[in-house]
Amino acid sequence: MNRKLTDIELSMVCEAIASRMGLHFPVERWAMLRRNLVLAAREFGFHNMNGFIQWLLSAPLNKEQTDILAAHLTISETYFWREPQVFTALTDYILPELIRSKGKEKGERRKEKGERSIRIWSAGCSTGEEPYSIAIALHKTIPKIEDWNITILATDINPKALDKAVTGIYGAWSFRNSPAWLKSSWFHNKEDRQYEIIPEIKKMVTFSCLSLVEMSAISKASTLDIIFCRNVLMYFTKEWVNKISQDLFHCLSENGWFVVSSCELSSQVFPQFTPVNFPGAVLYRKGKNGSAYSGNIPSDEIPESLSGTAFLTTEVSPKMVVKEIAKVVAKEVAKEDPQFLSSVALAKEDIVKTPEESYTDKIFAIRLLANLGHPAEALSLCNEAIASYKLSSGLYFLRASILQELDKSSEAIASLKQAIYIDPDYIMGHFALGNLFIRQGNTKNAERYFNNVLDLLSRCKRDDILPESEGLSVNYIRDIILTGLQT
Repeated sequence: MNRKLTDIELSMVCEAIASRMGLHFPVERWAMLRRNLVLAAREFGFHNMNGFIQWLLSAPLNKEQTDILAAHLTISETYFWREPQVFTALTDYILPELIRSKGKEKGERRKEKGERSIRIWSAGCSTGEEPYSIAIALHKTIPKIEDWNITILATDINPKALDKAVTGIYGAWSFRNSPAWLKSSWFHNKEDRQYEIIPEIKKMVTFSCLSLVEMSAISKASTLDIIFCRNVLMYFTKEWVNKISQDLFHCLSENGWFVVSSCELSSQVFPQFTPVNFPGAVLYRKGKNGSAYSGNIPSDEIPESLSGTAFLTTEVSPKMVVKEIAKVVAKEVAKEDPQFLSSVALAKEDIVKTPEESYTDKIFAIRLLANLGHPAEALSLCNEAIASYKLSSGLYFLRASILQELDKSSEAIASLKQAIYIDPDYIMGHFALGNLFIRQGNTKNAERYFNNVLDLLSRCKRDDILPESEGLSVNYIRDIILTGLQT
């Protein structure tokens, strides 16, 4: 099982996966693919890679086998309220207009609950943070929500991710960069720093295992009001992206909304949709004859950094892989679980024994362990990676995030100070330090670091997305800091 797959074998596997599942693995992601195929081989019961590769290339896979393979190929991270500007657009503009249009009386039937309905689809929902965030946004926005017929369908190709989503239980890592009120208002505290979403939100979401290449399973009656499909299409071949985007277009009702992540915005990929600019975010609308949104939206132009972004090419940059690795697929597993131990061993092998592998793969291994709910192991690997990349401010920042989850605030502060010592202009390092000092009640130091952030932000464009910020824009962070300083 230790034999490393050759590039020829990986190329053949990639072709087979693309033809059967529509998933695309460029050369830049082959190191990750190698590791995941080893784990898949073990779960399928193979003791050597030769037999597994031969079987994979020749055997017709049934639904269960495809699901197992998908669980190893679609691995990423997600968290609550990701890209907050999107949710601001949802709660401040889109939902209020949708409520007004749905709530207009058209005879007596409009007063019935069945006539006041909203249908939303979260495609590629991973472990459920996105659809639950959508449900929370609906609760925050719709008065007397009990009078509405709300449908939130959440689908993913990975059944293991859905198993976790159905429980509605999450660790602290799922709340990174999310607003503090979200966890305190919509979750119950459990043991071991676990949080369970309240029943009112949990019951609003229906989860189903579905690949976007199986779009026939979704009604094409043009009845969906909003489709979220963020950080999903980047994993499909260009041909499948074109087909899926057309199918999604037909699923939407007239004037329905289509939401992708900021890195996926492209007029070439989604020409049938009309881009609509919101503060800090760009969303797509179906619109009759391409008509744009007529609501009260600021007339700022689409940020230059987002418009016309090349979405899917034959190459994906390492930076894209680090930022957008999709779908955390595993359940919370006990440390004695053999599959988890295999994951740790392989991740550690990547860090220690294969220094020629990219910085990206080392980041991936660390974040994977943190996402699986094992911050101690992630911290160990992060420290080993820092030993190899001593001048990587991003690794010190990542280590600080893990230390915070372990309730080691003092060590997290020290790690962040190392990050900004390496790079004095590292905005997110200063920002994280300000937040940590606020939590400790040290307002003097917090103000000092927040002022550092404001000074650094003054050199950036207002719509720039900051590295390591998980999609936060310059303008959004500036507003947060100014509001906090005033308080």
